[in-house]
Amino acid sequence: MTDYIKERDKLNHRLQGYANGISNDLADLLTEAREEVEEKILYFKAKIEDRPSAIKKKQRSEKLRAEIDKILGATYSDIGKEITDKAVELGTAAPEITADLIQANIGINLSTPILETKRVKAWFESSQIDGLFFNDWVKKLEQNSADRLMREVHKSMILQENLRETTKRVQNALNVSRKSAGDLAHNAIQTAHNWAEREMYYANSEQIKGFRHVSELDRRVSQICQTRDGHIYKKGEERVPPLHWLCRSYLAPVWKDEELNRRTGKRITRQDTESRFVKHRDGTTSTKYEKRRVKFVPAEMNYNNWMKSLINSKDPKDVSFAREALGKTRFNLVKSGRLKMKSLYYRSKPPPLAVVGCGGGGPTPLAKLLYC
Repeated sequence: MTDYIKERDKLNHRLQGYANGISNDLADLLTEAREEVEEKILYFKAKIEDRPSAIKKKQRSEKLRAEIDKILGATYSDIGKEITDKAVELGTAAPEITADLIQANIGINLSTPILETKRVKAWFESSQIDGLFFNDWVKKLEQNSADRLMREVHKSMILQENLRETTKRVQNALNVSRKSAGDLAHNAIQTAHNWAEREMYYANSEQIKGFRHVSELDRRVSQICQTRDGHIYKKGEERVPPLHWLCRSYLAPVWKDEELNRRTGKRITRQDTESRFVKHRDGTTSTKYEKRRVKFVPAEMNYNNWMKSLINSKDPKDVSFAREALGKTRFNLVKSGRLKMKSLYYRSKPPPLAVVGCGGGGPTPLAKLLYC
């Protein structure tokens, strides 16, 4: 048997890779749309520039927007269907994937519920991220993409740009759309898998007493996931990740048998090191390459304890990473003992530095109560 937590983290990264594969398919859909959009933009741009009347220009601009809305409407409808189909397919398979992982790494057999496609799809479409349902997110991305394209068209006309410059603007605008569609796919995959995994745990509720929120231990973890990391919830009180846009957290089971909890293994942490100069194949260069130092820590260590260990580490690289992750001021407050790491965020938000006595004079009475 190997470490469950470590293997579950690996599964999380495979899910991200799966989402990246979907993103490539979505990019193809947007590339097809780009060709149609470019054709419409260039046609109407010429018509608009030929019309000296402001009223005629406005009318042409409105017709262009209608054509763009029509093209993107069809494209994002396909994007939504593609993401939904892949997420639902993964959701129906997730219980078996997780059961195999637990059997291989903890050594117990769990029953795997059969999740019907209709049920997974209904739950998926009714789930929310940052207050919006999946179909609402698709519509929002479609609207943003159309708005972005129209802004670039107006800029191109004001600057009297040629065909090549206008086309480049369109491509850059849709590159942002590709990134957004890929992020939506990431959220959908995490949503479907984490929910289906939780359903599998509930089917074996006689062996499980609760859930532990597990966040990624690296520099990119969000504030809300920092505060929840390692927290144990009773069954029925847990909240299934993703908790926000591009959330990477998941729920790990807390077993009634303490011996099983001791088999969970170690957690993976990732620390970015200094950048270095890199030459790329296309001839460009970059200094933003970041190598990661991977370390293993006990399964029960949460984000706060991990960061405290880095702050107090004798390794300068650990200290440097903690200072960069927290920011110089908050790092110094925690290092000096003026601010507790567990109180670094209140309701998932950082306290104003003036409140905790950063500006001199010491913390206020309220700060002493909440943070110190």
